[in-house]
Amino acid sequence: MSTLVFSHPSHGYPDPTTSEDVRAVHFVGSLPTALTGDHYATMQWFLDHAPDTSLTGLPCDPDPRWIIDWLDGLAAVNALESVRTGHSADYDDMPTYRLKRGHWLESEDLSLGRAAHTDAVMAARARLHDDRDFPPHQVSIPNPYDLALFTFGSPTAAVTHLPVFRRAVLDDVHTIHRQHGSQVVYQLETPAVLATLDRTPRPLWPAAVRALAKQVARVFADGPREATWRIHLCHGDLGHQPLFALTDLVPAVQFLNALHKQLRRLRIPMPAVHIPMCTGTDAPPTEPHFYRALRHLRRDIDVIAGLVDETHSKDSRAALGLVEAELDRPVLAVAAACGHGRRLVPDAVANAALACELAHHTTDTPAR
Repeated sequence: MSTLVFSHPSHGYPDPTTSEDVRAVHFVGSLPTALTGDHYATMQWFLDHAPDTSLTGLPCDPDPRWIIDWLDGLAAVNALESVRTGHSADYDDMPTYRLKRGHWLESEDLSLGRAAHTDAVMAARARLHDDRDFPPHQVSIPNPYDLALFTFGSPTAAVTHLPVFRRAVLDDVHTIHRQHGSQVVYQLETPAVLATLDRTPRPLWPAAVRALAKQVARVFADGPREATWRIHLCHGDLGHQPLFALTDLVPAVQFLNALHKQLRRLRIPMPAVHIPMCTGTDAPPTEPHFYRALRHLRRDIDVIAGLVDETHSKDSRAALGLVEAELDRPVLAVAAACGHGRRLVPDAVANAALACELAHHTTDTPAR
């Protein structure tokens, strides 16, 4: 099978007579630090460790802590002053900032450097050799709300300064799109969505879900209309620990249905969504009630199931069956709950091997 991208709309999917071999493998992006540094070798690693399996994209992220490097670099921005210092060993040790009196932020102050990085990756990509067709390059794009929240440490301040963070992120996206067009897909990454709902009392969820959905929809609406996006919901992984405990998939489903509604109103395709179904520290649950919310997910939302845990392969297989039973359809792809940057190299290899196995795993779920 060729390594092909699965992008929106879904009319290009395979149409097998059984549910076997209809899933792709999705690599979230990061690799162990020992495997990064050389763009060519990084991309070749993903290709080599997914033989005979379709890929949703071909990532090539820098060091797994590149966002932390960006956050540390804000100390040099003249418009900001430090509120708290930290080494970002965990979520209680992150630096935060505030705006200096009489100053204002410009989008250039907050640049992520994604455009320059993508140019370098695409130059290395041109040297790849393989008998298969390559999927588009997958560019990790942090949600502007997450970046603002990391910077200021306060939801109120994050919302106040959100427009300049959105401009900074989308400046890169528009530049990349002008240079590379459909050769690139964008993965919007946001631990803040699920973390915000975790900290919000459930009676207040309807308002919170609407606000979060509008914020994310605005990113897609202000980006290039021809661009292909994915969404990576996340529980966080700083210090290899999740931000919060995972109890069910209700927050993810409520947010995604609300986002679908916003995007439909704007006539923008709903991206495929990576839903984390374990935390990277615990196995994917094997209790059916954990996945029950998925039966309420809009049927035209493509799911990337983040349940591949190489230390709990049996539970990963069981979880995949439960997910597809609740969805009543195969998932678009399987993936780990987060990037491989948290893993040692042998663990990353084992996770990729399990993902490929699950991509070809036969279930009783009806075919697409």
